[in-house]
Amino acid sequence: MKTRVSLAGFLLCASLLLVLAAGLRAQQSAPSSAAGPASIDMTVIKPETVGFSSERLERLHALMQQTVDRKELPGAVTILARHGKVLDYRVYGAKDVASNAPLSKDAIFRAFSMTKPITAVAMLQLYEQGKWLPSDPISKFIPEFAHLKVFKGADASGNMILEDPVHPPTLAELMTHTAGFTYGFFGSTLVDKEYQKADLFQSKSLEEFIEKLAKLPLTYQPGTRWSYSVSMDIQGYIVEKLSGQSLPDYMQEHIFKPLGMKDTPSMFPPKSAAASSPCIKAMKKATWFHPPEAMSTAQNPAWLRAAAVQCQPPKTTTASPPCSRTAGS
Repeated sequence: MKTRVSLAGFLLCASLLLVLAAGLRAQQSAPSSAAGPASIDMTVIKPETVGFSSERLERLHALMQQTVDRKELPGAVTILARHGKVLDYRVYGAKDVASNAPLSKDAIFRAFSMTKPITAVAMLQLYEQGKWLPSDPISKFIPEFAHLKVFKGADASGNMILEDPVHPPTLAELMTHTAGFTYGFFGSTLVDKEYQKADLFQSKSLEEFIEKLAKLPLTYQPGTRWSYSVSMDIQGYIVEKLSGQSLPDYMQEHIFKPLGMKDTPSMFPPKSAAASSPCIKAMKKATWFHPPEAMSTAQNPAWLRAAAVQCQPPKTTTASPPCSRTAGS
């Protein structure tokens, strides 16, 4: 049985995650290593005490259940919080379509592109340390990008016509998906086809990923358009360059551990309970998922190291991120 995720369902889940993040942010102050990880009280309070209507929340519950009943999602966990207080925490559907095993609040989810905000946090931490400026050209940190070309069109034979960029793409443009990069599998342009031929996401390291990308043209002049792209993967590489750590190690030390996000690794140990969860097992069966044979971050595929993180809601009062994938696909 195939499960189709509708755009409406995805946007709804993303909106709920943003509400949760906004609500919890008020309670969570930046923890120091001495103070230990952040923690929150997951006790569900009466919605009216923080300005919500219990009656109107039933509309949300009905919509989420409808999304599951229509098989647009196999299951979902929603959390709503305001002023640091959890006011609604619900579970819908199954965690395993084959067995119809019910979903639980501590189920494992892949974060997919929700990992992008985590990469952004890493980049902004390094910005606060004065290690980069929005006006810096990307090539300042990735010399391989010093001679990027821009796709201008095609000649009569269908070959790409390239030109120089009007200015070197900057980190500000990289951070906003306006630098000229693309993904390769969302479009059908000549540049997209070159991305596909390059097998970027089969790279064995971020270094190999960058080497391949440096040989490909930008799809448009920097700063002139917006295009969902590999920009976050590139940022993951820059985080590694500026910090001297692998991206998973940086996230673990500077983001996950301080926030008490104990169930948010890049890869779960092969014999762990999390690794055997239906979600993770299903991902391993996917044709585009190639898990490394070793747990060393040096052997993780580039897209996995830069873009994919699993996450799990808290079993205790330890804070955990909204779950539903830094740099990303």
